[in-house]
Amino acid sequence: MEQIRIGIGVSSIGRFLPLIGKAAGLFEKEKIDAEIVNQQDEDKVVEQIVTGETPVGTPNAPSLIFSLLNGNDLVIVGGVLNRPAFYLAGNPTIHGIASLKEKRIGINQPRRMAGMVMLALLRRWGLDRKSDLKLIDLGLNDKSLEALRGGQIDAALLPPEKAFLAEEEGFELLADSLDLNCHWVPLATTRRFLVANAELVKKIVSIYRESIRLFKSQPQATLREIEHWLPALAKKRQALKKSYEVFAAGFEPGLAPSLESIQSILDEVELQDPRARDVKPESLVELV
Repeated sequence: MEQIRIGIGVSSIGRFLPLIGKAAGLFEKEKIDAEIVNQQDEDKVVEQIVTGETPVGTPNAPSLIFSLLNGNDLVIVGGVLNRPAFYLAGNPTIHGIASLKEKRIGINQPRRMAGMVMLALLRRWGLDRKSDLKLIDLGLNDKSLEALRGGQIDAALLPPEKAFLAEEEGFELLADSLDLNCHWVPLATTRRFLVANAELVKKIVSIYRESIRLFKSQPQATLREIEHWLPALAKKRQALKKSYEVFAAGFEPGLAPSLESIQSILDEVELQDPRARDVKPESLVELV
């Protein structure tokens, strides 16, 4: 059995494909002993892909690009989610985007995916981040829902699982990022690992594709697996169902990375690091 550690950055359904594949015996079928490691941190999963601790993984696209700009030889071998799925949840006093003015909006660091998407949406809505509202940096994304519940903020951009939980608790879902064309979750490794382990990486990519097929075609089995890893959703059936539907629609069946969506996220990164201007999207992709 070949051994491999696969890294995921957060406890999100969008990262659960290797868990789905492992439960279905896909790794065992390919004679791969896979350990799925959840670092609970998007930057850490990139660092451990680079060091080889978890040589294959699914970071957020911005974390991968910032690491690449610092000289690391990362490469995308699959496009898991080519568009971001976040929802702006607000307290019931907010009635639409125009009501966001002068409100306290939580943001989970501009260099991370949700933070970057939040800034892109504010530009789309014509809201000035400095004069029209108060952005509150909450650090990691998993603090946003707690801050919303506690009244420290008036609205926050949340991933589907937390957004639909917030909705059930009486918060309003004011907008979403579903039509924002920015690459979200790549399947990535380093070029040196890919060169040295081409067949293994090819098998892992194949397992991800089959896991997507199972995710979409076997909803009940998938929901049971999600409940196991996200017990907070187990008792919230409507939130669980909605979350599943978002990812079932969003997963790229063939795992093909969208060069257009990669260019869009490069454009967003460029606003924070001008070096991204010189990166071509096709240079980030190696299909196996």
